[in-house]
Amino acid sequence: MGSRRVVKLGGVEIVVSLDERWSARLRALMERMFGGGGEVHGAAPAAPIVALPADASPAQRALAGRVADIAWYHTLDLDGVITPGFFDHRPHLGRYHLPDSLAGKRVLDVASYNGFWAFELERRGAAEVVAVDVRTMREVDLAPRRRTQMSAVELDQETGAGFALAHEILGSRVRRETISVYDLSPERLGSFDFVFCGDLLLHLTDPIRALQRIRSVTCGEARLSEMFVAALDQSGRAKLVGYQGGMEDFVWWLFSRSAFEAMIRDAGFDDVTQLDTFELVPRGHTFAPPHAVFRAKP
Repeated sequence: MGSRRVVKLGGVEIVVSLDERWSARLRALMERMFGGGGEVHGAAPAAPIVALPADASPAQRALAGRVADIAWYHTLDLDGVITPGFFDHRPHLGRYHLPDSLAGKRVLDVASYNGFWAFELERRGAAEVVAVDVRTMREVDLAPRRRTQMSAVELDQETGAGFALAHEILGSRVRRETISVYDLSPERLGSFDFVFCGDLLLHLTDPIRALQRIRSVTCGEARLSEMFVAALDQSGRAKLVGYQGGMEDFVWWLFSRSAFEAMIRDAGFDDVTQLDTFELVPRGHTFAPPHAVFRAKP
């Protein structure tokens, strides 16, 4: 791990933990997604920080140390300790138009990683929440050449450390299953009243097959969200997809909004409605392509 220090900003103390390998990986991802230079992708990502109250208890300070040892994609509030997520979805929850209540529902969170959405769906009263993700980086859709550039330690890095810590601190009942989206099936996991999947398809070599597997376990409705490039929708009726090649942190595709919608329909969802579009800006940046949120029903 990199260095760690505590910084006081007003009434808040911040634990700063910089993992150079993680930061470089994020920078490469942003360069690939948003292009190089100037106003397009803004400043380099800020150092990951763990925020806790100035009057933090000894337990909170100890927890901050544990949080700082993990690379976080999601921003979560763990008993007053805020994880340094690359994305903070909390201000944008309303844009996903989740049901206010999921009471009595069986719910699936696909590619859960740190578990933000799984825990949010549990908070909304779901009777059962299943969170699925691959076990290690070896199971990610890496370009073969990229795979050869990674060390055994990197490939064996497990995806569930943040989820496990959050699960413990939140006292959650979410059940985590290590399974690829490609292996979802009613035979393996049953069917779900509500399925959530966000920001996964751009990382997959076969996004259509992934959507088909999601459709196979959806008996109620799915909420599907993905970044899209608005300029790709300016070509008339063509449903364009930008091929990125997967070398930079397994970003294979950039979708037009119309292509994303068509993919959902082609996966077997008959009732598809766009609910919202909005910007979800990564930490340390001032700009990001918009996200589209769709409700999809069989």
